[in-house]
Amino acid sequence: MKSRTTLSLILLTLLAAPASEAQTLERLPDAFPPPTTRLLVVSPHPDDETLGAGGLIQRVLHRGGAVAVVLVTSGDGYPEGVEVVNGITRPTAEDYRGYGKVRQEEAWRVLAMLGVPEHGRMFLGFPDGGLCALRGDYLEHRGLGYESPFTRERRPPASQVLVPGTEYRGEDLEEELRHVLSRFRPTVVVTTDPRDQHPDHRATFFFVRSALKKLLRLDPSLRPELLTFLIHFGHWPLTESAESDADLAPPRGLPEARWLDFALSPAESETKRAALLQYRTQQLIMGRFLLSFARSNELYVALGQVPESPC
Repeated sequence: MKSRTTLSLILLTLLAAPASEAQTLERLPDAFPPPTTRLLVVSPHPDDETLGAGGLIQRVLHRGGAVAVVLVTSGDGYPEGVEVVNGITRPTAEDYRGYGKVRQEEAWRVLAMLGVPEHGRMFLGFPDGGLCALRGDYLEHRGLGYESPFTRERRPPASQVLVPGTEYRGEDLEEELRHVLSRFRPTVVVTTDPRDQHPDHRATFFFVRSALKKLLRLDPSLRPELLTFLIHFGHWPLTESAESDADLAPPRGLPEARWLDFALSPAESETKRAALLQYRTQQLIMGRFLLSFARSNELYVALGQVPESPC
C-alpha cells in the first residue's frame, strides 16, 4: 500500500497546482507500479491500448501484478482502412464486419506479445464511430436503438456480450464496464483523455468515469486511481522527435494538463515497437504515426478540471 499511497500523493500535489500553471510534468516514482497493482486499460479501438500503455502493461506484469485490457470497439468503422486493406472503393457492411474481425485478431496477437493472459483480453463489440451517439441520443432505452452505419449491427456479437440483453445503448455499455470493474477490481484504471480530439476517445473516458462513479456508490471499497493518455491532438507527436530513444514530450496547447512521465526500459520500448508493427492494417494507413509513440517513456494525465461534454 505504501507505493500506491506515493502515487496518490503525487496526484494530489499535481491537482493542487495553481490554475495558471498550464503544464506540469512529474516523473512517476520507481516504486510505481507496485507488485500489488491490478491494471485495467480501457481502449476505444485496437491499438490505442498499446500506443498509450504498452510499456505500463509490461511493467505491471513483470512485477507480478495483474492486467486486463478492454477494447470497447473492434475498429470496424474505418472506411479508408477497409478500402486500402481490401482494395475496394465502396465497402459493404460485410466488408466492415470482416475488417473488424481482422483488427480483433491483430489485437489478440499484440496483447499476447505484451504478456496479457487470454482471460484478460476483452472485446465489447460496440460501434466504432458511434460512441458519442451512445452518450447522447442513444444513452437510454427509449425509441429505436443505434445502428452502425458501417456494419449495420444494432448489438455486439453474442460471443462478446458480458451482460445479457446488451444492445447499442449508452447505458448498456456502461453496465458492461461496471461488470468488468466489479469482477476485476482494479487498483489503477487507464483510458483515453477527455480532451483527445477523436470523439470515440472522449466518449470512452466519460463512460469509464460514469461507470466508476456509479459502482463506487454500491461498493465504496473500490477506489482505483484513474489516469488517462492522449492519442489524437493536432499533429502530435509527429511534431516531436520520432527517435525511439527520445522522450515523448507533452503537446503544446492542451490546457490545465498535469502530466505523469513514466520511463520505459529499452526492452519495454522495443517490445512496444514490435507490438505496434503487428497492427498491420493500421501500419498501412498511419504507420509513422503509430511508431511515433514507441519512445523511451509514456505520458499519463492526472486529471484536474474535466470538460463536461464528450463530443
